[in-house]
Amino acid sequence: MKAFWDFLLVLLLCHQSQANDMLFQAPDDENTVQTTEEELQSDIWAELRDLRDMVVEQKVELRHLKDRVTAAESLVGALQEKNKAMETRMSSAEMLAEELQMENDAQAAELAVAQQKLSNVQERLTVSEGHMEELKKQQEGQTVIVQELQNVNKVRKVAFSASLLASGEGNTPVSQDFVTLIYRNVFTNIGNHYNPNTGYFTAPVRGVYFFRFTGHAALSDVSMRIKLVKNGEGMVFSGDASTTSADREDNASNGVVLHLEVGDVVSLQDGGQVWDDQYHRTTFSGFLLFTL
Repeated sequence: MKAFWDFLLVLLLCHQSQANDMLFQAPDDENTVQTTEEELQSDIWAELRDLRDMVVEQKVELRHLKDRVTAAESLVGALQEKNKAMETRMSSAEMLAEELQMENDAQAAELAVAQQKLSNVQERLTVSEGHMEELKKQQEGQTVIVQELQNVNKVRKVAFSASLLASGEGNTPVSQDFVTLIYRNVFTNIGNHYNPNTGYFTAPVRGVYFFRFTGHAALSDVSMRIKLVKNGEGMVFSGDASTTSADREDNASNGVVLHLEVGDVVSLQDGGQVWDDQYHRTTFSGFLLFTL
């Protein structure tokens, strides 16, 4: 603004100097001088008006610039406030991030400890499962052993006793060859290893057995011949001659201890005639002494 007024003062001085020069010149006449002065004053006033208008415009522009500067300063102030707020929020966020990082580190440490504990538990669980498998196998083995022992205990209880006829009395049919005697009247058959339909005893277990048999002869002119056979092979024999009027009845018996394997078959065979009645005089018995 000061430069503008300096410029205006210089301009006035220049016009004054021109006016003085014109006054010092020798004018041709007074009218010419007067006309020149009027023109000079008109030019000065025109210049002054232009300068006034220029000053007004510059004042307006200056006012606008002040308004813009004020608005800019307000915007800068607002931006500075926002920047301060952002810096505060940033500081809070950084502090929160640090706290979260610390919590994260603590949780990571706890997680590592938990994972280690879990790994230890898994290892112990694996070992326990291995032990359980071993115990299960041992239990299964023990179950098998117990079952075998139970089976053996059941098998150890082997005994039978039977007589020849289930009812009535009489002699067996005469036979020149040895035929199997079938003892129908069963007194005892523990384990059901004697078959009253075939006359065979089948060994259920490897062991030592005792067998005994009796035979009665009566009212027959045919001798009594009885043998105990194992798998078709004669083991022991017993018998008596035919009866007479003086010796109308006779008895014969025998017994044996045999070593039998599982499935061996023992029976009695007769090669003549043998008597039985309601008194059960002809019998076949056996039982297990012990297993091997």
